[in-house]
Amino acid sequence: MYKGILSILLCLFVQLFSVYGQNDSIFFEEEDLSIYNNVVSLPTKRYCTSKVSGLSPSKLISFGFDYQGSSTYTAGADKLNGFSDETAKNNFNYGTRFAANLPFISNTKLLVNLGINWWSNNYSFENKADLKNPFIKTLNNNGLRTTGANLTVFKPFNEFWFTLAQCSFDFNGDFKTSQLPQLNQLKVSATIIIGKKPIDRRICGIGIARTYRAGELSLFPILLYNYTFPNKKWGIEALLPAKANIRYAINSRNLIFAGFELEGNSYRLNNLMAENTSQLPAAYNALELRRSEFRPRITYEFSLYKFFWISIQAGYRYNYKFNMDNGNFYRGAEDKPYVTANSFSNSFYTSFSLNLVSP
Repeated sequence: MYKGILSILLCLFVQLFSVYGQNDSIFFEEEDLSIYNNVVSLPTKRYCTSKVSGLSPSKLISFGFDYQGSSTYTAGADKLNGFSDETAKNNFNYGTRFAANLPFISNTKLLVNLGINWWSNNYSFENKADLKNPFIKTLNNNGLRTTGANLTVFKPFNEFWFTLAQCSFDFNGDFKTSQLPQLNQLKVSATIIIGKKPIDRRICGIGIARTYRAGELSLFPILLYNYTFPNKKWGIEALLPAKANIRYAINSRNLIFAGFELEGNSYRLNNLMAENTSQLPAAYNALELRRSEFRPRITYEFSLYKFFWISIQAGYRYNYKFNMDNGNFYRGAEDKPYVTANSFSNSFYTSFSLNLVSP
């Protein structure tokens, strides 16, 4: 019996060896690579990105709080139906800020971000019951608000050149938090830049902006320049003349900035007009506040946990403009007098924000 089994196994082994022995070329035959000699590789077009090595992380969602110290406010004289000058002490300003800026389209050829924003600024004057000037009263009772949406488009042409465009639609006025803004409070701002990214640490460009940062509607040439030095510790982040910062990286999760920002807007004062209909001249039916201020500041930003960052800022608010006009128009070089020429004394300010940043 065992001999029969051994005979069968021996026959199977001989057969198996015979089969693989005849086909050993299957395992050892080399591929002839010469057949690929005439294959033409297609060129791959490269595109630059908006990111710069070492740049501070982009804020996707931000929620913050502002506080400004005491200041003295002087409302201008008699063009508002004979109201005289009035000076009042503002104990402090405070307000909240919210912004979200999220990618809608994101690929190598196109980046489109959609955003929304909310900003409030509240005033607290002394001796509120004794205030007489309607402009001071509307600031105290209603404050100032901005809310709107924006669109940002980054379009690379190749691995070096790109165009950057931004457009924002903001409702600015003295509406309360509980009120909806009105269509006549809508302000449109726009920016377009042509730029170059020669290396991963630098991006620059020039363009033009339609903006209200100077208070009234203005057209400004602008310069974009973001640069990280070779040591990766120092850098520059600038969009002149709107803002600029020198950046120092303690490490990748702790950043310090020193710089400035020109902050401002134009606000349609609907509540002021509605609350003082009998006292204001009929000709003044579109009163607007031209607010603009220069803010030198120091900022510390750090990672709280992964992509959640904290930003702490302290600086000085220098009043550049706080006048009142009638209507939304472009002044240009025209030296047209304001309805009232107002003034705010300067003060220190601080702000705090919690941010969700991009990876």
